[in-house]
Amino acid sequence: MTTARIAPGLVLDDVLFDAAQAGVAAHVPGLAPLTWARFTSPGDWTLVPDDRGDGYKAELVLINTRESTAKVNLWFAADLRGGQQSTPHSHPWAFDAHVLLGGYSEDRYTPSADGAVRCEPGVEHLAGGVNSVPREVYHEVTEIHESGRTLTLMVCGRGDRGSWGYLDLATGLHRAAEPDPGFGERLRALNPQHR
Repeated sequence: MTTARIAPGLVLDDVLFDAAQAGVAAHVPGLAPLTWARFTSPGDWTLVPDDRGDGYKAELVLINTRESTAKVNLWFAADLRGGQQSTPHSHPWAFDAHVLLGGYSEDRYTPSADGAVRCEPGVEHLAGGVNSVPREVYHEVTEIHESGRTLTLMVCGRGDRGSWGYLDLATGLHRAAEPDPGFGERLRALNPQHR
């Protein structure tokens, strides 16, 4: 097996590459082909920290414009932004997450005009499937089925960067995301390849 060490805690291999390459060719053919050199370029990968500073996923952004975003995500842990307290979030764009390897589970929340919140807990997404997330849906990734082996290709439509946020489960109201003053420091600590 061919491997490439990108950063501490982030090692890629030819199995991950083959899945990413096939996913890009199938779902964003205008960005194909994905090459081994691009896939293993340390400066193109970013480990994303959780609240404690641990990397819960790594991202390889293929394109990022107002009109579209596409990125490969390698998942290590759930995206639990509120720790043990459920804190579902929305996104600035609708997207399809193509599950290329492994799988994950999420809880999905949809608010209604009367303040009620509909919850679909434990929705599973497995390799070969697609998770379509409209802008009005809030979600929280609660479980990664194969840590370090769950790979997704996120393909997003036109976005409005400031529009995402969190859902207050008690009131059904949207709370705009606020800057996390420690995020930049945690991000830099995880990504020495960017220095």
